[in-house]
Amino acid sequence: MEQTISIEVEIDSLEYNQHIIGNISFVVDYYRYFPDEKWSDFVVIILSWWIKSFKGLLVSTMGQTFKFDFMDGTPIILGKKIGPSRIELSFEFDKEKREMEFTAICKLEEMGNSLLTASKKVLRAVERNNWSSEEINELRDLTLSLERGVSR
Repeated sequence: MEQTISIEVEIDSLEYNQHIIGNISFVVDYYRYFPDEKWSDFVVIILSWWIKSFKGLLVSTMGQTFKFDFMDGTPIILGKKIGPSRIELSFEFDKEKREMEFTAICKLEEMGNSLLTASKKVLRAVERNNWSSEEINELRDLTLSLERGVSR
């Protein structure tokens, strides 16, 4: 059974010091947040990493795994292509012990669209606040390339 997947960024939580920090998490079936509903991290850097991993999943063969990391290395999400349009996501807290919290089967396209939506929301907030950095430029470029690659 497929589950819904989304990537949520709380725009009101964004702060810019040397990096843009804010609340970011994966949400499975509209209610299960990972790592946590108020997980604070380096949003722009993480979204860039996740787009790169997602683009790898798009072109990968069945069974190939890609990491969706957070800044401090744990928790981690492993994405594995299990069909032409489906992925299995494994949500883990302890990378050393490989303690899996849960897994979810979802549509590749749904995850891509959610990643695109979250990235665009962050970039709009960045523009409204006149923030700029190399990290922001990289996210902007990756978002544009993802937009071209994800069918709507």
